[in-house]
Amino acid sequence: MKKEHWICGGAGCEAPLFRRSFWLDRTERFQSARLEICGLGYFLFYINGKRISDQELMPAMTDYASVLGCETTYPVWEERSAHRCRYLSFDLLPYLKAGENVLAVRLGNGWYHQTERIAEGKFVFGLPKLWFELTLTDADGRQEWIESDRQTLWHPGGLLKNNLFLGEVRDLRKEPEGWQYPGADLSGWKPAQPVHAPETLLEEQTCPPDRVIRKLYPILIGEYDGRKIYDCRENIAGRVVLSCLGKKGECITVRHAEELAADGTLDFESAGGSDQLQQDHYICDGRIQTLHPLFCWHGFRYFETEGSCEVLCVEVIHTDVAVTSSFSCSDPVLNWLYEAYIRTQLDNYHGCVPSDCPHRERLGYTGDGQLTAETAMLLLDAKELYRKWYQDILDSQGAETGHIPHTAPFLGGGGGPGGWGCAVYQVPLAWAKIYGDDSLLVQGYDAILRWFDYMDAHSEKGLVVREEEGGWCLGDWCFPASEEKEQLPEAFINTFYYLHGLQEMMQISEKMNNKLTIRFAEREKNVKNAFLDAYFDPETGDFCEGRAAGNAYGLALGLGDKRTKKHLVEKYEALGRFDTGIFGTSMLLEQLFSIGAGDLAVRLLTNDSEAASFAHMKRNGATTLWERWDGRESHNHPMFGACVRLLFTQILGIRMTPSAQPPVVNPAQPDVTAPPAQALKPLNGELQPPAVPGSAQHFSYEIRLSSQRQLTWAKGSIQTPDGILSVSWELLENGEKQVEWSLAPAGEDKVPTM
Repeated sequence: MKKEHWICGGAGCEAPLFRRSFWLDRTERFQSARLEICGLGYFLFYINGKRISDQELMPAMTDYASVLGCETTYPVWEERSAHRCRYLSFDLLPYLKAGENVLAVRLGNGWYHQTERIAEGKFVFGLPKLWFELTLTDADGRQEWIESDRQTLWHPGGLLKNNLFLGEVRDLRKEPEGWQYPGADLSGWKPAQPVHAPETLLEEQTCPPDRVIRKLYPILIGEYDGRKIYDCRENIAGRVVLSCLGKKGECITVRHAEELAADGTLDFESAGGSDQLQQDHYICDGRIQTLHPLFCWHGFRYFETEGSCEVLCVEVIHTDVAVTSSFSCSDPVLNWLYEAYIRTQLDNYHGCVPSDCPHRERLGYTGDGQLTAETAMLLLDAKELYRKWYQDILDSQGAETGHIPHTAPFLGGGGGPGGWGCAVYQVPLAWAKIYGDDSLLVQGYDAILRWFDYMDAHSEKGLVVREEEGGWCLGDWCFPASEEKEQLPEAFINTFYYLHGLQEMMQISEKMNNKLTIRFAEREKNVKNAFLDAYFDPETGDFCEGRAAGNAYGLALGLGDKRTKKHLVEKYEALGRFDTGIFGTSMLLEQLFSIGAGDLAVRLLTNDSEAASFAHMKRNGATTLWERWDGRESHNHPMFGACVRLLFTQILGIRMTPSAQPPVVNPAQPDVTAPPAQALKPLNGELQPPAVPGSAQHFSYEIRLSSQRQLTWAKGSIQTPDGILSVSWELLENGEKQVEWSLAPAGEDKVPTM
């Protein structure tokens, strides 16, 4: 494959149009017509005027090239470990015809050429550019090629501005008539300009694409000074589709926001404020036509239109990831929490990157992503998404130091070396746990070792205090504003994740009979001693004087004693609500469940305080999870949703263990009334295919409900490698829980989707 023929439009053109004509005497002589294409940053393409693919925002974002020299908020001193771009492949044979054929492409900036945003700097890797190769193969194996060469023509389009954060400006009067079709007027079209190919790996994209997943029909809720305000009734990532009814030269404007101000107008603050409005402008050409943004999505619940138009619908756009779980119970807050998390997580999947929010920053923060990875893998069909994102993490690693940056692909952003950098081992650990597949651990093993070396090199008396000399970092981010005195030290969080990683890798190395086990053990001992010396009080049994969830962190490392558990329970029995940030919330709940304080864990999950509760979000009409407990900033952040997996592992009691044997479901809870465990037949009554090396062929399943008594019933399901596992239980009058379960072989049942 020849990949040197990259082309671009004229100087400074951010959204050029391209067309490549070619003639065929007859099409039946060809057995295949394979198009391989990459347009940076994003592209749309057509054959003979027809848009072939329903994929949006192609290709998926990656670490395109060096960021050295980019205008970054924080200094960048080293190269990334690798750079790559993705191309896509399509079968064009059904769309070709005898005579003239036209391959037409429209480019946009995407992430490749971002010159405006309010946070984290500007990352410009070059102007939009295009490469394609169409390979025509006949019955005898002979091949012909159509390439992105100088026979490809270009022309400026009507898309005058396209920016992921600020929206688009499109002048319909400047769109060349019929430019995607054969026989178009080619006046003003010029040969495309050759351009240097990206100095990067060019690989085929195999991860799930972004698509229009569903459509919503918003309601009109008010009019103010000629602006119509609409409500989608849920917070989404997507775009408004409208019918242009304006006269030639008239401008139609669409603005987007998550919230309304007290007077009923749009409140832009949570999505970036007035300095980064999500807005689209269309300058009419006098014809009625359907319009929507081409190369961006917006994060919003409410929007306003100004000008002569009719709103047709709102399209929800994200990476095509299916919901493979269901949950409901006797408590409405937990039902809301599950649904809000699912919606939030999906809204934050674009380009197979789990982002922090779909509007203000849109970045693949490694801290947020590692927190929610296991939950997402358990509840969504996200395996291939996280395979791709883990490659992004490995690519983004510092080539010299082994540092894992705060975002992957790396596009700036703040965080900390521990809670963010630990994604290098947390993501493959979650993958192995949920899918029974060690392949990501094998793939990332060297990178994990390099990250350990980085953490060791940046330790001060055994503690990881900061990333660089004189620098700063975050700890348990988004701590409740009312609880600042309870904030845990940043070095405590950093060192916790370093020590946790060493403990996990010790076990993995032992399984692999790796000689590095001794090295891990020695380092683990040193870090553990430093951690205990700095943060554990042997007189009281507390970590960090019992502040926040400090004791939960200690217990998660297998440290502390009976007093540590006792004090953790006593503190939160008295407090009755969260005083934790993004890492501590899930950590606290998991440890409470694990030490038998399930009732307290459920109390915290359902508490209705205004200071820090999911009930507070629900009560304020939220349909997605907030970035902060008090509602400041983004209202579409999935990170606090990491705890949702506990609804399944604790409240439903689903425990999964990789196994080479056919699945067995074992209801082992003492107070459960249930049928005896059954060994289930292989799927469809047939033997399973050989296991992939490093992968489990099956799982064994145990239904072990938590000891809580606050809920009176719960039911739910997840998709497992062995089929759909469904569990339901109810609390009987005698205090026992009656449980029912089933494991439906794959293909026999479907999990309800939202």
